[in-house]
Amino acid sequence: DCAGECGGSAVEDECGVCDGPGADVTYWDGSMVCNAEDCPNCPEGTVFMEYYPANENSCVPIDFSLVNQSELQAFYLVGTVTIDGDNIDASDWVGAFNGDICVGARQWNTANCGNSGICDVPVMGDDDSEYTDGYMINGDIPSFKIFDVSEDSYYDAVITGDFTNTEGTIVSGAWSDLGINIADNLNVYPDCAGILGGTAELDECGVCGG
Repeated sequence: DCAGECGGSAVEDECGVCDGPGADVTYWDGSMVCNAEDCPNCPEGTVFMEYYPANENSCVPIDFSLVNQSELQAFYLVGTVTIDGDNIDASDWVGAFNGDICVGARQWNTANCGNSGICDVPVMGDDDSEYTDGYMINGDIPSFKIFDVSEDSYYDAVITGDFTNTEGTIVSGAWSDLGINIADNLNVYPDCAGILGGTAELDECGVCGG
């Protein structure tokens, strides 16, 4: 056989390894490949990252790609994520921000999430290292963005309703190390001009953006 054993049964797998496991690395599109260089091309607006917090071997949205793993983190679980009421695709992403600094993100493929298909966003805290400067500290409340892969677009998103803790008690959603905050929905709403995630509002005279 391929191992030189007379009468043996070892054979080369699809990756050319004698008695190997075959393609055993999962990539962003769900395909199994032998090596990192075999990964299919990433969608527009994303970059391939072999190591990324909670999302290894993924095509990460560029604006979410600079997150560093921290020794401190909290978790924000969301039941459904929608754009104007429509569920986002499994290839789309949710990112958390402290001001303009991305502090965590996850691809929203619920098939890969535990908790009965409910995904979480791991949100990193400032652990006093240079790599986490400007990350969350106790009492901060993150904002969220959705990256729609098919549109190559980022949208500001807001939590619908209240955050609760694991006991169902309403909480503020403030960050704390190892904290767990749960929300029913995260949605991108159109503003009064019909722009998804826009900031235009009606003034006191009823004029949009006036």
